[in-house]
Parts: sequence; structure tokens; C-alpha cells
Amino acid sequence: MSSWTELAADSPDFAVAGRRLFTGSDGTAIGFLATSRDGASHIAPVCPIFSDDDVYVSASASSPKVRDMRMTCRYALHAFLGSNDEEFQIAGSATEVTRPAERAAVHEAIPFAAFNREDPIFRLDIERALWVFWERAGQPDTQAVRRRWSAPRAR
Repeated sequence: MSSWTELAADSPDFAVAGRRLFTGSDGTAIGFLATSRDGASHIAPVCPIFSDDDVYVSASASSPKVRDMRMTCRYALHAFLGSNDEEFQIAGSATEVTRPAERAAVHEAIPFAAFNREDPIFRLDIERALWVFWERAGQPDTQAVRRRWSAPRAR
């Protein structure tokens, strides 16, 4: 598993594309978090939080995504589609953050006040990433370019 900073060091173009696609013009990141539990899949919009070396999500303790991440620890986070349907996704395992210093740093990185300070926070450890963009978009010979990245320890 890798942090966002390790992804950026290993593949800077992936990190640049990911930040661009996750982060809107107002500086707030948004994406869709997919989790599963007991054979049921869930997808929900979330605001990824980029803090120090890592990317995090926070959600109400009663939400299905928190229950799923606590039980299975697995996630996939997909950015909104970019221009010409460009895509970006990271996946791996989620670790609940309990250390007060790390929680405080994450709260400092949140660009708006919508989060409750007691809500669970999860660090998203990255196992793999997918970046899809289109060559010759809008032309008869449009072609998808699918690039995949795997954490060095997972290769």
C-alpha cells in the first residue's frame, strides 16, 4: 500500500491527473466512494481530504460507508468525469485514524466546515490507480488510453 505522496513520487503524472480530476475549481475535492459488505455494494459521494502525505475521507459514524470500511477495510474512490470523459480512480484499503495529531491535521486540511470533528476519519492507502483518457476525442477513430498503476509492494 502507498500514500498519495508515494504515488506522486513513483508516477507524478498520475498524481497530477488525480488531483486535477478530484478537485473542483473551488478547491474542494469530490468523488464517489465505493464500498461493499455482506455481498452488497454501496456508492456514495464524498469529499476526499488531501492532508500531508495522504488522502482521507470522513463520514458520519452511522453511514453505510463507515460500517463497510470498518468491516472490510476495502474501498474504490472514483473522481467525477473530466472533460472528454477523462476518468481517475484509486483503490485499496482504508485505515481508521485514531491518533489525535493526525485527526487534527486532517481537520486543518478540510476547506469547509461541514464535518463534525467527532466523525470517523479514514486514511485511504492506495494499492492501485486507474487513469483513462481519450485520444482524438470526438473523431471517428477515438481511442481510450487506459493507464494502470500499482503500489510498488503490490506489483
